[in-house]
Amino acid sequence: MRVLISGGGIAGLTLAYWLHHYNIPAVVLEQASAIRRDGYAIDFLGTGYAVAERMGIIDRLAAHQIPFDKFLYVNKEGKPGAEMDAALMRSLTAGKYLGLMHATLEEVLYDALAGQVEVRFGRSLTHVVDGPDGVAVTFNDGTMESFDLLIGADGVHSITRSLVFGPETQFSRYLGYTIAVYLLADHYGISPTHSFQIYVQPKRMAAAYCTDTPGQILIFFMYHSPQQEHVPRDQRLPRLREAFAGMGWLTDRFLADVDPTARVFMDTVVQIQMPTWHRGRVALVGDACDCPTLASGQGASLAMGGAYLLAQALHETADYEQAFQRYEQQMYGFVQEQQKNGRSFAKSFLPGSPLGLVVQRAMMKVLLRPAFGGLLRRQFGAESLLSGQAGKPAPSTVPEKSVSQV
Repeated sequence: MRVLISGGGIAGLTLAYWLHHYNIPAVVLEQASAIRRDGYAIDFLGTGYAVAERMGIIDRLAAHQIPFDKFLYVNKEGKPGAEMDAALMRSLTAGKYLGLMHATLEEVLYDALAGQVEVRFGRSLTHVVDGPDGVAVTFNDGTMESFDLLIGADGVHSITRSLVFGPETQFSRYLGYTIAVYLLADHYGISPTHSFQIYVQPKRMAAAYCTDTPGQILIFFMYHSPQQEHVPRDQRLPRLREAFAGMGWLTDRFLADVDPTARVFMDTVVQIQMPTWHRGRVALVGDACDCPTLASGQGASLAMGGAYLLAQALHETADYEQAFQRYEQQMYGFVQEQQKNGRSFAKSFLPGSPLGLVVQRAMMKVLLRPAFGGLLRRQFGAESLLSGQAGKPAPSTVPEKSVSQV
């Protein structure tokens, strides 16, 4: 059996690793020209951490943590309010927590493949024909090829999903928010504090934190927008300056100091909700089918957990249809729970009224303490979906009736 993985991000690279581990040949397709260095920071814990442990990459990830001592809510003048230190986060996870840049995780996953899986950069799908004997695909360069299975791991705006399951609008649930991020040199005193600083007003939020590059910080914006926005690249900075005008704290300086040619990542906050994640010889994994939004803090974990369980099912199950069904059964309920948490947290994270903001500030001062460890563990997704499984991967020998022989 030969598998095409459309998407070379966290889900796709994790899936490629485990398929190779189980002696199932795979090819990864990635539309970017190289591993990407953009994106925001992630809390790496729970299911994702458990998968990374089984891959043996924790030490490599730990070597590239972002400097982080605490989450700190500030007021308009920058004075601290509620905070939660990293020691509490680590105690909630029994030490199994890393603060990482998204790009760091992708780079370490790519290195873990060690050239053993073919990765084709600058390539994407334009057409898919799912037949009884295989999947025929056409690439963006006009060439065609056939595979036994196609796995869409190409993110929330998945091309694979659109080609096989239908338009994104069928499955996308807009939560009412837009986010934007970009990098700046730190002229504001953020780096020495090693803190994730957050300033919130009704319906808008600005934040800044260190990256893994000394002297560099990442600026993060989130604001409420009644209608889903699709802002062209050349209009993103003007839109942010409009949305955050007069906000206070360091916000005006962040927006004034950014280079007009800087790369600004901007997207709407959506969840992908689908009744099923497979059709014929095609299946989806990660944000392509179960995006919980960044508000849940579980995107990377669900991507890695789903990829791990999908590869395991393909290894242990007699045919691909049973493997796809097993993978969904193992993941679906957990995903629903994380998506529900994400919707709830987004509302509390960005209050819609002055009263809501007062309530948020009061609650943060109370809740961000060890006494509420159980609640915080659930909110931050510290529990692993794999906690009931053995701690080490299965042997790489392929069983007699494995799907890899289909």
